[in-house]
Formats: sequence, C-alpha cells, structure tokens
Amino acid sequence: MHGGPDDRTAPAGDAGWAPHGGDADWTPQGGPAGHGGWGPPAGPGPEAGWAGGTAATATLPGPPPEGVRIEPRTRPGAGGADQPPPPPVAPTPTPPGGSPRRWRIAVATALVLAVAGGGVAVAALRPDETRQAGEATPTGGPALSAGPSGAASPGAATPSAEQGLGGKPAVSPSTSAGSVPGFAGTRLTLPGASIGVQNGETFGQALSRSDRTFGKLRMARVFFPGLPPAWNGSRADVVDRTVVVSFKASPQEINSGKHDSRLASWFASIPREHNVYWSYFHEPEDDVERGAFTTAAYRTAWKRVAGLANRANNPKLINTLILMCWTLDPKSGRSFDAFYPGGDVIETLGWDCYNWGAKWKRYASPQEIYGEMISKSKALGKPWGVAETGSDLVPGDSGSGRATWIRSMTGFLNGQRPEFVAYYNQVVSQGDFRLLDQPSIQAWKSFCVA
Repeated sequence: MHGGPDDRTAPAGDAGWAPHGGDADWTPQGGPAGHGGWGPPAGPGPEAGWAGGTAATATLPGPPPEGVRIEPRTRPGAGGADQPPPPPVAPTPTPPGGSPRRWRIAVATALVLAVAGGGVAVAALRPDETRQAGEATPTGGPALSAGPSGAASPGAATPSAEQGLGGKPAVSPSTSAGSVPGFAGTRLTLPGASIGVQNGETFGQALSRSDRTFGKLRMARVFFPGLPPAWNGSRADVVDRTVVVSFKASPQEINSGKHDSRLASWFASIPREHNVYWSYFHEPEDDVERGAFTTAAYRTAWKRVAGLANRANNPKLINTLILMCWTLDPKSGRSFDAFYPGGDVIETLGWDCYNWGAKWKRYASPQEIYGEMISKSKALGKPWGVAETGSDLVPGDSGSGRATWIRSMTGFLNGQRPEFVAYYNQVVSQGDFRLLDQPSIQAWKSFCVA
C-alpha cells in the first residue's frame, strides 16, 4: 500500500447491493463498511444468498466433488496485430481442455473461418453476439509501465457499498493526465457500470435509470455478498445484456464440498443468451492479509468452483478472476501468482483500478493507472476487462477536469481492446465516484453511445 498503515481508509469488498435483502439502497457515505462479504446477510430477502461462511484460518481441502472435471477452458492465446495469424485449427478427437461442447464450437468456428479465409483460421472459443461490429479479440503487445493503484483496508463482515472498491490512494503520485478533446472513433469494448440502487428503487428500475442517463449500457456489474441466490428473479436475471457477476463463500466451506450442489444448480440455471463473466470471491487480497484464509485455500477453491461451472456445459459462462490493480504494485507487498489459480482455470482477468482525485489532487494519466494490469494480462495471453474504475473529483473541480480524464481513460482503454469497462458509479467513505455533474455524465455517455 501507499503511505503506510496510518494511510488505511475504509474497507473493500462487494458493492452494488444492500445487505438487507430485496433491492434496498446501498449504504450511504459514511455508513458501516465491510469486506468479509461472505458472512450471512443482515436480513431476509430474495437476494440474500444461500449461506454465509465463517472466517477461519485452517485450510480444509475436503474431497473433490463427485463428477466434477477441472479442465482447461481458455481461449487460444491472442497475438499482436503485427504477428502472423495462427495456422488453421484442425479437429481432434481429444480436446486439450474445456468441455467437449466448447471444443466443438471452437473447431467448427475455425473450420468456417478457414474456408472463408483461404485456409487461415482463428478459433473463437465463445462466440458473443454482444460484441461490437469490427471488435477484435484482445491482442498481445509490448509491456507497459506500472501505474499506481491501491488496496483499501480490511474491515467488518457486513457487506456495503464500500465493498468492491479495489484500490488505495497513493500519497504523492507524479504525472498528470493529458487533455483529450473527446472520445472519437469506433468503440471496441463493452461499456457498463455498477448499478447503485437508491430511493426505494428495484434493481431493474436502477438499471433503467442508468440507461436513461448514459445511454443503454452494454454490460452491468452485479455483486452478491454471499453465495448467489437462484438466477431467476434475482438482480442478475434483470440484466438483459452481458453480466459481470461475483459471489463469495469462504474457501474453507467451498473446499469441504458444502456448497457443491447449490453452485452446480446455479450455474446450470444461468441463461445462454448473453455472456456471463462470473467471478468467485473477487478482491480476496485484504481477506488474506487479515488472516481469513490462505492464498493456497483460495486457489484450491477457485479450481473447485470452476469444475462445478464446467458441469453446466454453457459456453457463455466465462471464468473471471477479479483482483485489485494495487496488487501488481511492488509497494503492495503482494504476489499476483499467489492468487492466480492457473491459466487452465481462468479464462478472463478482471481488474479494479481507480483514480483518487481528492487524495492525489489530480487526475492521473490512464497509462499510470491501467498500464501495469494491461501488461500483466497480455503477458499471460488472457482477455481482460475493467470490472471497476472511476474517480472522485479533484478539490475545486466542478466536473470539467474529471470529464477530460474520463475521455482520456475511455480512449486509452478502448485502444487496448478490453472485453468490458465498468464505471463504479457509487459513493463510499473513500470517495464519491458518482457521475452527477453534466460534464462527467456527458463524457461517459459519449463512450457508451459511440
């Protein structure tokens, strides 16, 4: 972290849903914080989740779930635009990884492209109708320099809007963002946001309000603080577009097999109309640091949950690891590899990266904020997306400065071809990231409607 222990602020964890059941509002600024995220909700409700785990330090591997196959399900590694295309992909009787259905889709796609392109084929493991016309798969590229982000401190077990805020402000970052006149060109990535339910709204009403404000979002970030409820009737079910959804349960309980049947049923119930980037226990870093569980237990649990997801044989389910950008900063003292279950398990990387306007008193350049995680994603050959990002206002800025930063950020990220970029449109004790001023709203809207 930056600034030492005394610089710690409120906790990170789940965002975008209330702990009191139903579609209650998220916790207002200054309210109780929490990060545990896998404890039981405070009250009943249709989205309260099934069961919460209890914090523990022991690792209980438990027996492997019966019939669960943990297989590689990654897409073929992406190459840079200046690299020659890969050779045609020929069918094989034994797929090297992933479910047979996924492999058949990959082979069929490759053969079609091979015929159409004179023998040069690029296999797509999960065709997605939601992609923009002309959008390419993420490509490799040169390493980019590191940029500051950070981790918020651990806190209580009660979930709140604080949770999910994956970054800690640095004390004195260096350079400033360059001025960009506006977003121009073709959008190549899905724009989205976390949906803040407020004033007695249902989640569907909050989503509609966001669409009216920014233009229809192409994806939505959905958080469950515990195990997910049934898909039908939940807030995830309301989202008629690409979903990035996360849930939590203690690795100890996952590894004991306690939740196998529930999770297998949940994965089986997910529709196949849109991509669903699902993530088990996003932002686990603070939980590990406070001793709730070990990284080894976390990796084992991830592999087990991925095996349960494989049972659904749904090519629209995309295994997505979501970590803090701060974790890649050497000053964090963390190791990415300690949290990474492996390339045969993780299909897409998600990252939570922030600009801390009030703390930094400036808008940092996109390279500074996102550069290291882009470099890491490309080095691993993985598609990636920005699961959370945003900025509070720099002191004295009425919104025009943040609008310039948003345009710079969207232009930069769009050029790097992430799968999605979700703005964290929430207020928490660390800062108010909501886009309420017209310059900021128009800046994000210009990206969403492009």
